[in-house]
This record gives sequence, C-alpha cells and structure tokens, in this order.
Amino acid sequence: MNVEQALREALDRHLASARDGSTALGAAGVFGLIVPEELGGLGLDVSTAGAVLDMLGEHCEPTSFLETCVIAAQLLQGARTPAGEGVLRDIAKGATVAVAGLDPRLRPGVSATPTAVGWRLDGDAQLVLDGASADYLLVAAQTERYTSALLVVPATTDGVIAKAYPTIDGRAAADLRFINAEAALLATDVEDALSEAGDIALACLASEASGLMRRLVRDTVAYAREREQFGQPIARFQVIQHRLADMHIQARRATAIAARACQALGGHWAERARLVSAAKVTVADAGRFVGQNAVQLHGGMGMTQDLPVGRCFKRLTVIEHELGSADQHRQRFGRMTAQLAV
Repeated sequence: MNVEQALREALDRHLASARDGSTALGAAGVFGLIVPEELGGLGLDVSTAGAVLDMLGEHCEPTSFLETCVIAAQLLQGARTPAGEGVLRDIAKGATVAVAGLDPRLRPGVSATPTAVGWRLDGDAQLVLDGASADYLLVAAQTERYTSALLVVPATTDGVIAKAYPTIDGRAAADLRFINAEAALLATDVEDALSEAGDIALACLASEASGLMRRLVRDTVAYAREREQFGQPIARFQVIQHRLADMHIQARRATAIAARACQALGGHWAERARLVSAAKVTVADAGRFVGQNAVQLHGGMGMTQDLPVGRCFKRLTVIEHELGSADQHRQRFGRMTAQLAV
C-alpha cells in the first residue's frame, strides 16, 4: 500500500464517523501533511495533498485544509524564518491560516511598509476564506522596493478588521482591512513562490472536484434506481442510462487530469503550469456538466439541504471560478505549450 492509498483509507474511515471534516482531519493526523518532520509534521510531498482533497470532495466536506495545510504550509516552508516556523508548528497542531492575495486579481489592495521595529500593513484584502476565524493571516502585499512580499499576522493583532459573510458552498469568507497592523516579514520577491502555490492550489482543487463528481455520479445512479416513473425505475430508460454514462465519463476525465496535475507539481515550471491549467479547464467543464445533470435527474430535491447533491453542485460552481476562469486557463495552456515547444 502506498502513501496515497493509506491516506485515502484513513480519511474515508474517519470522515464516515466524524461529525465534520475538520474533526476527521485531526483524527487522521493530516494537519501537518507537508510540514517538515522536525517541526511536528509528516514531511510528505505536496503532491499527496491531492489524495486528501479528493476524499474531502467525495464526502462533500468543506474545510480549510487547502488554505491552511497546503497553500500556507507551502509558502511558509519557502520562507523558513523563525516566525514562519512557529506558524508551521501550530499548523501541525491544528491552527488555521487564512491566505490573502494568492489570486493575482485580489493582490494589489494591501501595502507593506517597513517601520523602526518591523513592518506594518495597510489596505484592504477581499474574499479571504476563513479570514474572520483563522488563527493567522498570511498576506501577500505590495512594497515600495519589492514587487511583492509575504507577511504573517496573528488574527488578534490590533489594526485588523474583518467583515465576515457566508459563501454559497457552505464556507465563510471575509473582507479584511489593515490599519497600521504590525506584521512579521517572511520573504520578499515572492512572485515565483506565489505562482507555484497557485498551481498547487489548482491541482488540489481539481482533485477535490473529481471527488465531488464521483459522489454526484454515485448518488444520481442510486436515485435513478429508486425513483419510479411509468411503473419502473427511471434507470431502466435508455435516455437516462446514456445521461448517467456521460456523467461517469466526465467524472473519470476529471479524475485522470487531476492525478496528472498533482504528479506534475514537482516538475518543470512550464509543464506544471500547462497541466494545472488543463486540469482547471477540464474540471470546470466536466463539473458543470455533471452537477447540472445530477440536479436535473434528482428534480427539485436536488437543490434541497436534505441531499448532498445541491451542496456538491454549489462547491463545484465555486471551484470553477477560483483562481481564474476556464477561458483564462485555456489561454495560459496555449502560452505554456508554446513555451515548452521553443
């Protein structure tokens, strides 16, 4: 049994019995998945995170695992300052980190300025997942001397104001305002590190989406076998069988490209970018197809809170628009393909 299989089995067992996804993650001991062993983590490769997100998707459990245990842990490892190592130790123990500015479209709103005793943050960060509930804030900010810098702020720091609101997929986000908020500088000139972290996030989101799609296919097949129309289960109708087969094919496509994207995370930057963009486009198209058909075949029940179908579809809709649109990633795929051909 390899590491990914062991992770899947452990998570499947704990997710089936725990009251929520975070409790299951703690019971499985994966908070410190990619945190170095000397800092209390498991020290595994970041590509293994895809297996965890895949299982969270299949169980339709929204958590902060991606933001805290993957994106933040990856960025903090690159910095390896005393402040960063302290946060990594806390992540391994279950602390949460909200990441502001990973998406380039939302980055320019915060500025970092050196002071006599350190650094301060000013400005606004929008749509920060778990921004009002996290223990730490990891902020990508603009500086006067450098293109970008990475800083960490304890959430209770004076000068940090959070306006929280729910998202459609059952999570919570916040708009943050920094007013002379003291922060610890982790690194400067972090454009490459942020780009790599963004690609890692895209690969993990593709893995989560593939798990969500498999869940939707499985639940829709089960429902079609139970729902009767004209005296027989609707699963016996050929047109329904064709629809279910198409859904299954799309889910398999998503699973395959998500696995390939995770495998590429440790490779050449252009090949990594090309494959994660391919994964983004594939899961966006496949997720919309599988989600819409799952809801349609369930009828009105598909959008109720009584069934996970609606929740899975909403989560797929959010993933479709995270870290760039499918059209943007089609263009990026073309650029990276041309880059590799030179």
